[in-house]
Amino acid sequence: FKAADFNFWGVTFTPDAKGFYATLQTSGQQWLVQGDMAQQRMTVIAPNVECPSLSPDGQRIAFKRRIVPAPQGRVVWQIVVRELADGKETVLARETRSVDDQVEWIDNREIAYSLPDDTTPAATNTFALAIDGQSAPRLLAPLAYSPAVVR
Repeated sequence: FKAADFNFWGVTFTPDAKGFYATLQTSGQQWLVQGDMAQQRMTVIAPNVECPSLSPDGQRIAFKRRIVPAPQGRVVWQIVVRELADGKETVLARETRSVDDQVEWIDNREIAYSLPDDTTPAATNTFALAIDGQSAPRLLAPLAYSPAVVR
């Protein structure tokens, strides 16, 4: 890279630990990149991807996508799941709140993420959401922050 303004974040590793996916930002644009440890190489996969999270079976990436233009000029994110084999994307539109979190996979069918609590200042709740694009979110753990799943 020759640009002075590139940044990587939101790293998620493949099940075999030989590769990873991450967000690359440069020139005001976010990109999904795929990394190969042995080849010491990264490949740009898709635009408008932030904080990717690889499913346990390595078949899908869940991520947050910035909605542009955002309502009232504020940043708003929606959760999207991308099939790695064909690039098909499913917007998880039943979650209508802005999710500013790197989601975590509970299993190959459901993700978890945190959102601010409506009644307790500086607190969050953790929600679960099926990736079918039809299911509504459910409260998974009240007053819990940014989930991690132990497999």
